[in-house]
Amino acid sequence: MPKKSSDGRGVESNEKALKFQEFLMENEINVFSTESVEDEYSTVIFRSRIETKGQILPMAVLIDTSIFTIIRTQIITGIPEEKREHIRAYLNELNAQYKVFKYYLRDDGAVYLDICLPFVEETFDSKMIQLMLSVLVQHLDAVYEDIMAQIWGKEPDAGKKI
Repeated sequence: MPKKSSDGRGVESNEKALKFQEFLMENEINVFSTESVEDEYSTVIFRSRIETKGQILPMAVLIDTSIFTIIRTQIITGIPEEKREHIRAYLNELNAQYKVFKYYLRDDGAVYLDICLPFVEETFDSKMIQLMLSVLVQHLDAVYEDIMAQIWGKEPDAGKKI
């Protein structure tokens, strides 16, 4: 398990994370806490939350020295074993419909939504992350109730297609 650090060293050793942190400061965006992970990729996790349909969902931007930046949102935890196959199939339908969003169900019953953005240091774009966070909120506002209806076994909105 990688060691976690909150002393900021990870940000300085990760040029993309440093750029994102500077962007946040310049734009007075103060909704993120930062955690550095002492791993081979100098991962820095920018944690926050997203509100949708009255629910607060944990969200994080994971920036490391690989070419991938991940925006990860925890949709729900504790999906009962007997519902997992149905939920997995439903999430696969969502994945087929939405290009940029990838839902997955972990073995522990947690559902996550990832957005993967490719950036090398030279092309890293904090504004693109900000834009995708806005797109993420719009997406969750559109589908969250239907996802929860699937999880809790209720009928989804008949007017919406997946």
